[in-house]
Amino acid sequence: MRFFATGWSDGFDGPGRRLVLYAKGCNFRCRWCANPEGLSGEPEILFYPSRAALPAKACAHGAVAGTDGHATLDRSMCAACGDRSCVEVWKHPAFEWADLVLSAEDVLERARRARPLFGRAGGVTFGGGEATLLGEELQRTLGALAAEGIDAAVESNASTPVFRALIGSGVRLICDVKCVDGARHREWTGADNDAVLENVMRAARDHERLRVRVPFVTGLNDDEEEMRRIAGYVSELCRARRAARGAGLELEVLPLHHVGEVKYEALGRAYPMAGVAAPDEEPTRAFAASLREAGAGVTIAGRDAGRDA
Repeated sequence: MRFFATGWSDGFDGPGRRLVLYAKGCNFRCRWCANPEGLSGEPEILFYPSRAALPAKACAHGAVAGTDGHATLDRSMCAACGDRSCVEVWKHPAFEWADLVLSAEDVLERARRARPLFGRAGGVTFGGGEATLLGEELQRTLGALAAEGIDAAVESNASTPVFRALIGSGVRLICDVKCVDGARHREWTGADNDAVLENVMRAARDHERLRVRVPFVTGLNDDEEEMRRIAGYVSELCRARRAARGAGLELEVLPLHHVGEVKYEALGRAYPMAGVAAPDEEPTRAFAASLREAGAGVTIAGRDAGRDA
């Protein structure tokens, strides 16, 4: 399985303190994506020349021009270069290598070592990128974690056959509903949402440990028409979940942020949402209130305990 990084989160990527493994590769191209190094399934290098002074020959092969914060990297040379000494040997902070290949056994061993840090509620979360593109090996890894009593969560865009196969399992599923209008979804993500809406509805009926996320993105779904569509769909999810499971729906609103912008620059790419203002607090809370009225238990990520429950 190929990942671009590992890290830790607390109370965001599932409950408690969690070891997060970020899958490399995604079948969507969301304009607001905060992890652009997770889009391609191939190894990539991120270059941050302002992190520290660069030596005269930051790259032994001449791919770096300049020695200060304005230095540039010739990525065409990196693509053909098999020498990773810049990141693996002298580990200069200006370079990050987005590529980590782990087997199911490797992940299990990391989880075992990290287990004392999980506390009562924590565990392992597979994010991305799109974690379900890791396929059968992800499923095998989830089974191995479950066998050792390690809580596991999968964050997904809910579009793939593997996501569908996980419905009804003991895994925590955290999935997105980005918008309901199909044409708009294709325009903003490059992918259809028919399978997404069908799979999330099935998960609402058949999956116990489910959390739905709705990114609130300026231009995508912050107009009244699309907000009404989303609230209507969430109402259907809530009715289906209560009828099938007698349970409520956990939902989280994720307001647009620009935390990932610096990573686009480090990859030598243009940031599609540059200059787009994040939604103000008042419309964000109004959107959350409309989803609460639809029957969901709603929180807002990063907003004053966002617990408008």
